[in-house]
Amino acid sequence: MAFIRMETMDEFQETDEWLEAEMGDEEMNSCCLGDLVVIINTRGAVPTAKGAYPVRYGLYGEIRTRAFAFHFNPTGEIRYMRGLTQAWPHPWEWLKRSWGNDWVYYSVGLDRGQGRVKEWVGEDYLPCLSYESNAIREVTPYTEPGIASSFSAWSQVYGTLCTSNLEGLTEEMRDFVERVIRKNDDNTLMAQAEDLHGIIGGRVSVLPPDTRRVDYEVIPVNIADGCLYKCRFCTVKSRAPFAPKTDTEIAEQIEALKGFYGSNLQNLNAIFVGDHDALAAGIERISFAATLSYEAFGFERPQGGTPSLFLFGSAGSFLSSDEATFERLEALPYKVYINLGLESVDGPTLKELGKPITPEMVRDSLYKMVRVNERYPGVEVSANFLLGTTFSDPHRETLMTLLSELPESARKKGCVYLSPLVETQRREEVLPMFHEMKEKSVISVYVYLIQRL
Repeated sequence: MAFIRMETMDEFQETDEWLEAEMGDEEMNSCCLGDLVVIINTRGAVPTAKGAYPVRYGLYGEIRTRAFAFHFNPTGEIRYMRGLTQAWPHPWEWLKRSWGNDWVYYSVGLDRGQGRVKEWVGEDYLPCLSYESNAIREVTPYTEPGIASSFSAWSQVYGTLCTSNLEGLTEEMRDFVERVIRKNDDNTLMAQAEDLHGIIGGRVSVLPPDTRRVDYEVIPVNIADGCLYKCRFCTVKSRAPFAPKTDTEIAEQIEALKGFYGSNLQNLNAIFVGDHDALAAGIERISFAATLSYEAFGFERPQGGTPSLFLFGSAGSFLSSDEATFERLEALPYKVYINLGLESVDGPTLKELGKPITPEMVRDSLYKMVRVNERYPGVEVSANFLLGTTFSDPHRETLMTLLSELPESARKKGCVYLSPLVETQRREEVLPMFHEMKEKSVISVYVYLIQRL
């Protein structure tokens, strides 16, 4: 993968000044601690803002060296890192640490001739994951010298903070630095991620691809364990029997999540209602969890805009959902995104995958998806299909035909995600398949990158 580099230091400085302007007119509280610049109580964009640059959300703190900027949650955990010199590939690229304690690098560049990032994933950046996933191209930005050095630079900054004399700082500034020291020990960060997974019953193995719309910043609320279908090909969904949770279990979980996130809730504006087929748990559980979360997490605050709710559905649960279900979803104080795992419209392929649905169910689901998207402004449904060199010609041909024959209204809303299998061989052959599907499809088509939490 080729990374775009800025030609002059002036371009870095001008971009940085532009980013500072994005933060608004809030007066920054700053001080120097040796060679470090410490900035607190900076207010960035609202959680619904989007941009082709590292948008800074809500309230955060920052520590800068001459070469790097480090951003922190209101509770003190490190959240973002970005380079400030020409050693950094591009000023609009950055590293983000997830609540699951994974680092993700967000890139704006692709190889020449491979298309723009937005054509691939629907956003202006490509998340480059630090763990095994299903990317079409093998991307390893973590070996770039400028990026790799950010981790050692952060270790040095953390060591400096731990050995610094804080007596000369204001009480507010000292409190911030002490939170950073207390929260960013490696064992503490790991334990925090384990606490989150303990609350919801385990790591979220895969987030809905539509969570790209909120930069994957979602609060996970689990209303049902397991999956209706135990497809043989799937490596990311639970093998446990499908089991909805009780209202009491859901309420206790939401209360625990409220305590876990604490003051960071002001920077969050979306929930993922899990696990792998929340739609099958029924509209009553979905509505109960959504309403309680709205109140508990403070989503009524006007500066955050309309919050988002994401969930998975299956062909079976989606086809069995009646109009009353979508009317209830439409009435929720959220923009609701439902993602369906359909995988193939070819019968033999579905059988080989071990997916217990029929081609007719897949076609009916896709056409119903278009109708729901057209009828309900506050509900948007997307669908996933598999892509790879190991699939038969009928798999690709039937899918291409189906996508090309959808009604014109499908252009206006919703999308289809093509998910490369992790074990796909000859990855260089998959991207042309994707571009061919995208060109012939009526509905928007993007790559599904499997991200965990």
